[in-house]
Amino acid sequence: MILSRFRCWGKIALFAVLCACAGALPYAQGSFSAKQRKESVEDNLARYIVLSGPGESPLNLGSQMAALHVPAVSLAAIRGGRIDWAQAYGVSSLGGAQATTKTLFGAASISKPVTAMGVLKLVEQHRVDLDGDVNQYLKRWKIPDNEFTAERKVTVRELLNHTSGIGTHNGDIYDPNLPLPTLLQLLDGAKPSRTAPVRVEAVPGTRFAYSNGGYMVLYLLVEDVTGETFARYMKRSVFDPIGMSDSTFESPLAPELAELGATSYQEDGKTPTPPSKFVEPNLAAGGLWTTPTDLAKFLIEVQREYSGTSHKVLSQSTMRLMVSPGSGPTSKRRYGLGFEVGGDPGDPYIRHEGSAFFQDDMVAYLHGNGIVVMTSGGDGGALAEEILRSAGSVYGFPDFKPIEHSTVAVSPDTLRRLIGTYGFVKVSMDGDGLTAEIPIGAMPQRLYPESETHYFVLDGPQELSFDLNDERVVTAVEFITPMGRHSLEKSKEPK
Repeated sequence: MILSRFRCWGKIALFAVLCACAGALPYAQGSFSAKQRKESVEDNLARYIVLSGPGESPLNLGSQMAALHVPAVSLAAIRGGRIDWAQAYGVSSLGGAQATTKTLFGAASISKPVTAMGVLKLVEQHRVDLDGDVNQYLKRWKIPDNEFTAERKVTVRELLNHTSGIGTHNGDIYDPNLPLPTLLQLLDGAKPSRTAPVRVEAVPGTRFAYSNGGYMVLYLLVEDVTGETFARYMKRSVFDPIGMSDSTFESPLAPELAELGATSYQEDGKTPTPPSKFVEPNLAAGGLWTTPTDLAKFLIEVQREYSGTSHKVLSQSTMRLMVSPGSGPTSKRRYGLGFEVGGDPGDPYIRHEGSAFFQDDMVAYLHGNGIVVMTSGGDGGALAEEILRSAGSVYGFPDFKPIEHSTVAVSPDTLRRLIGTYGFVKVSMDGDGLTAEIPIGAMPQRLYPESETHYFVLDGPQELSFDLNDERVVTAVEFITPMGRHSLEKSKEPK
C-alpha cells in the first residue's frame, strides 16, 4: 500500500495548524477521529536519528515497507484503555493474499510476557512459590546442580526476570516435516535439538542475562505443575479470560491455522519460511502465534489489572509485581517479571520486542496509550522502530522521540582509512561514504560522520568511535550503545 507524499504533506500541514489551535496537543489528546490518527501514524514514520538542518521528507509506511523488504505489517493502537484502530498492510506471502487483521504472525520473544502472566497465575493460586527452588516443582527433569548452585538455587522469580544464571540459549526454528526435538531433548541439548543444553552458568540472582533457556524451564514447570499441555493451560488461563481468540501456542500449527499465518522472510525479503515449515519448539520463549489486536487486548488487560479495574487473570498486587523492575541486577536493566519496564516512575511503560524470523514490537504506557507492531521479516525491526516513533508523536509517548545529530564533511582519504573489520563490525566504502555491517553479514547501514572519527547510524542507537595512533592509523573502534561501550580491535589484513 503506497501512501501518497501529497497526502502526507497535506496531513502534516493540517496537523500543525490543528495542534497550534489546540495548544500543541497530539492527536491522542484532541477531538480527532481514529482514522485521522491511523493515517498520521502511517505518514510520519521517523528514524531513531534525525539530521540537523533542513527537514527531510517524512517517511511513510508504504515506501518504508518496500525499502526495508517487509512484505506484511499489522498494527493495533491503544488509546484510553481501548483499541483505537487495527490495520494490516501488504501481503501474507509474496504473490499471495492480502494481509488482514486476522493474519497470524509469529510473536517470537513477545511470547515471554504472555508466558509470565500464566506462570504468575500459578503463583497467585499458591501452586508455585515465586522464591522457592524451582526444582521442587519439576517432575520430568531437574536443573543440574553445579558449582554455581551450591549455595543458591534457581527460583521462579529469577527465571521470569532473567537473573537465574542460565545461559542465553538462543532459540531455533525447525521444519515440522523433519524430526522435532521434545522438550526434554531441548533441555539437555540432545539430538535432534540444535541448541546447547540448559545449564546454570552463573550464581543465581547475581546478574542479568537474557535467557531463552530460563523460559524453557518455565515451559516445563507449567506442564509439570498443571498436568496440562502448555498450549492448553495458556489458552484456559490467559487467552480465554482476556478474549484472545486468535492466539495459540499449539505447535506445529494446525493446517487451518497455518493457512491464516504470514510467511516470514529473511533480511533480503525474498527467502521465505511459510507457517507449514515453521516450529519454535521452545513455546514459552517464542512459540506464540497471534495478531496485534490480541496483543493489544493483552496489554489493555495489564493496564486494567495494574489500575485495579479488572482481575480477569491476576490481582492488582500480582500485576504490580509483574511490571516492577524490583531490586538487584534487574533494577539497572529495568526488567520486571516478563516485561522491560521504562519511562518516568510517574508515567511508566512496558515493552517487549520479538526477533526470530518475524520482527515485532509492543509498547504500552501503564496509565495511557500504546502500539503493537508485527512484521513478516525483512528488516522489520527497523520498520517497527520507525512506526513506534510515529505512534509516539501521535499518541503522546514521551520516551520514543527521534534524537537529533549533526554531520560534518569528511574527505574520502580519511574515510578510506577507516575501512576494515573490527570484531563483529565490518566497515566498508560505498560511493562517497561508509557503511557498517552490525553484526557482520547483516544488511549494511550508512554511517554518518559527526566528526572525522565519530560516526552514527540512523536506525538505531549504535555509534562508532575510531581510535587512531600517532601515525593516524586506525587500530580499533569503540562500539557505543545505551548498554555500554566496547572496544573492538581492528583485524589484521591478510598479506
